[in-house]
Amino acid sequence: MRVLVALCALGFLALTAVVTTGAVPGEAAVSAAAVDAARASPATTRVAQVVEAVTQPVWVYLLGVLGVLAAHGAGRRRQARAALVAGAVAAVASPALKALTDRARPALEAGLTSSGGGSFPSGHALASATVVLAAVLLLAPPARRGVVAVLGATELVVVSIDRVWLGAHWPTDVLGAWLLAGALVGAAALWAGSSQQQAHGARAPRGAGLPRRR
Repeated sequence: MRVLVALCALGFLALTAVVTTGAVPGEAAVSAAAVDAARASPATTRVAQVVEAVTQPVWVYLLGVLGVLAAHGAGRRRQARAALVAGAVAAVASPALKALTDRARPALEAGLTSSGGGSFPSGHALASATVVLAAVLLLAPPARRGVVAVLGATELVVVSIDRVWLGAHWPTDVLGAWLLAGALVGAAALWAGSSQQQAHGARAPRGAGLPRRR
C-alpha cells in the first residue's frame, strides 16, 4: 500500500508539472474527437449532461458523508475519520489546484458543458474517485466490498468518460484526479490501519505473549 500511495503522489506531481509547462502530445486530438462525437450524438450528449449534473462534486461528497456516518455508527470510527479527512482535503485541494495551474478547458466554446474555471484536475473525477476509494478501502464492511467496488468503478468510469465527452476536461485532468485520490485515500487507509494496530497493542494485557513460568 505504501508503494502505491507513493507512486500515486509522485505521478500526480509529475503530471502537474507536465500540464503546467505545455500541451500533452496527442491530447488535443483526443479531445477534439470526443467533442465531435458528442456533437454528432445529441441523445448521448443529453445523457452525459444529466450525468454531469447529478455527479456534481457537492452531491458526491455529501453521499460520502452519509457513508462516513454509517461506518461510524457501525463501529468503524477510525476508518470513518480517515475517510472524512481524505474527502475534506480533496474538496479543498480541487479549487486550489485549478487556480494554481490555471489550465484552460478544452472545448467550452462547444457549449456542451456547464463547467467553468480551471481544468486541472477534474473536480467531478476527483470527488468520485475519492468517495469510491474511501468506500472500498475504509467504509464498506468486508462482506460488501466486492459489490461496492464494482458499482463504484462503474460510476467512476462513466463520470471520467463524461468529462472528456462534453469537452469539460482533458484526459490528463481525469488522470490527475485519479492519482490524487489514490494518494489521499491510500494515505488515509494507512493511517487508519496503523492507528488501529496501535490501539490493539495498547489494549493487549501485560505479559501477553510471554512464556509462562512453571
